[in-house]
Amino acid sequence: MRVLLVASLIAIAVGCSPPAETKTEAPSPVVAGERTDLGPYTNTWDSDRFSTFRHTLNAATPGSHALTLQAQTDAGGGETVAVYPIGPDGERRTVRLIFVIADTDGTTGTESVDIPAEGLPVEVVVENAGGRRHAGSYTISIAP
Repeated sequence: MRVLLVASLIAIAVGCSPPAETKTEAPSPVVAGERTDLGPYTNTWDSDRFSTFRHTLNAATPGSHALTLQAQTDAGGGETVAVYPIGPDGERRTVRLIFVIADTDGTTGTESVDIPAEGLPVEVVVENAGGRRHAGSYTISIAP
């Protein structure tokens, strides 16, 4: 009887033991200055008002880069999609970096912009001035 009781207690103890430790690879450390989000940066809208979106544009190296904005809408044209820089105070600046007038086929524009090592915060504004509901999308990409 004692042997049965001891065997039962051992079985219960084994069943309650934590699982054996499994090794998993630690995530690789991020190197200082390394950018993990190099784009493209994209979003969609479906509204009868202005729509705004914020991104921090990053590049593999700081300096001058080609910023390409592509936008498409279900409207026949007339929705301006503009990219504005954001200042250190967190407020949008008034001078556009780039803009396109979106249409159903898609419109693309490219401008040269300086992207600092810490990234370039921007606000994308879909300037729906007509007040009619439209849906669309944009993509921003950065190239050397």
